[in-house]
Amino acid sequence: MMDYQKIESVCKKNSGICGLVIDNFLINYAANHDKLEHEARVKLRNYKRITRDVGTSFINLLISQYIAHRIFKKDGLISKYLKHSALKDLLHEEKSFLLQQADTPWRFCFSIITANPAHDFYQMEDVFSQESFLLYSPGITDILKSGNRTLWFNLIGSNGYCWQSFGPINAYKSFEPDEIFFYATETARYLEDERDIINHIDSHPVPYMMLVSGSEYPMTIHKNDPIVINQAEYHFASFNLKQPQRHFEMESANNVHRYPLKGWDDFPHYAYVYYDKDTATLLLTSMTDKGFSKLTEALCSAGFNINDDPDLHLNPAMLVTAGHILNRTIVLNPYEQLFTKKSSRAEQEELDKINNVINLMLPYINAGREPDLQALSEKTGMDVKTIQKLASNLSKSRQ
Repeated sequence: MMDYQKIESVCKKNSGICGLVIDNFLINYAANHDKLEHEARVKLRNYKRITRDVGTSFINLLISQYIAHRIFKKDGLISKYLKHSALKDLLHEEKSFLLQQADTPWRFCFSIITANPAHDFYQMEDVFSQESFLLYSPGITDILKSGNRTLWFNLIGSNGYCWQSFGPINAYKSFEPDEIFFYATETARYLEDERDIINHIDSHPVPYMMLVSGSEYPMTIHKNDPIVINQAEYHFASFNLKQPQRHFEMESANNVHRYPLKGWDDFPHYAYVYYDKDTATLLLTSMTDKGFSKLTEALCSAGFNINDDPDLHLNPAMLVTAGHILNRTIVLNPYEQLFTKKSSRAEQEELDKINNVINLMLPYINAGREPDLQALSEKTGMDVKTIQKLASNLSKSRQ
């Protein structure tokens, strides 16, 4: 049986040494000697659209975390620093601490909580390596007081008894492991499997740090149906649903046929099949799990060998977050625009105005502060009552 009281005393002692040796000395030393602060700021500069909303103090925490990772990661700078004369005045206990950290590299880790065996102790599972580890984290305990989280992103180091986190903890209200896989492959298209992603996080952690911008987005649920993008792609030399077909209707645009699933083609399910005759591509898509299940069921009953597991299962919040961080529109369904009626100029202007107001309000609402409705009205030209309604809906969606 584990003696958590003893392990906690080791953790607290370790945190004290960490504060003296890393926070008060090594971070500053590395920042100046190896220009790591400049390196971190250059990398963060690519994400100004994210960092401008999080504040200077949080950016400084991210920079310290980045530097600590560069020092203690696998093949990090700690092996060089241990030989440097600048460390000669450290106490024996402090040098032993650094030697231990050099022996067990620190790493960034996406993980889930599988157990809470004692206060401030969490059994975690790395979602990409499936490694299980014990983490001591009062920070996680504090975050959980405001509600459950689906996924965690920490920089972790070992004290010989368990692991501890260093720097900001990213805790996501709705992101799932598959969505981090999606984000990683959008960040670097050459990534193919979990090992590739683990290595990419280790060598390029900053894009993953930026996921903090979507950490407060909740899962959207309509009645009992979570809103989630389901897609699956198949290749059939030909695809013919006999007409009339009791499950589907048919629309055509260019050489693409779209088959809405009757009764499931409207909000919130939007269950459709697309067939591209030029590429022999069959695309199944739905905005709910139930809608996707009904879609595959209907196709199977029509004689097609279709799996009920989607290739893509994505929270729309991740799609929005990834697009914002990477500064591009991510198109999942290239055929949708063929069947989308263009908005009139007046409708598009109104939509743009609404989106502008929402973007201006989000930083306040995410921070738990009330936006100045009158100031927003004067800035955007939208009436105060409409802005108030939008603010109310946004606040509810984040509860």
